[in-house]
Order: sequence, then structure tokens, then C-alpha cells
Amino acid sequence: MDLHVVFEPDEQGWVRATIEELPGVITCAPTLDEARELVRDALDEWLAALTSEERAAIGPDATRETLTLSVA
Repeated sequence: MDLHVVFEPDEQGWVRATIEELPGVITCAPTLDEARELVRDALDEWLAALTSEERAAIGPDATRETLTLSVA
């Protein structure tokens, strides 16, 4: 799976990082390298929040498996 990260300057001169395919994943950092690191953390947090909400709706007869994605 390919995700596309967009890096752009914000109003304070920091680097804003967003993931095109997941508009809720947003972070800012003073440098491009730091933004690259933080966007991975933002994705982890976004997925954890989504997973927590969705778990409440899983029925008792459902089968649950773990899918691991590698993001380079």
C-alpha cells in the first residue's frame, strides 16, 4: 500500500505534513526530517483511535485478524 505524504510550509514557517489518502492525519515540525518522523507517529495515533472506536461495534460472532502494514 502506498500512502502519499504532502509537506508544505505553514504560517509560522514550520513544515506541515498530511497524508493525502487519510485527511485526518496531520502534523507539524520545524524541519522536513522531523515532519517525516512525526507523520508516522500521527498515523499510528490516528489508526489507534479509529481501531478503538470500531472495536465497540464488533459483533460477538465476528472473526478478527491482525493486518500489519509496512510504511517505508
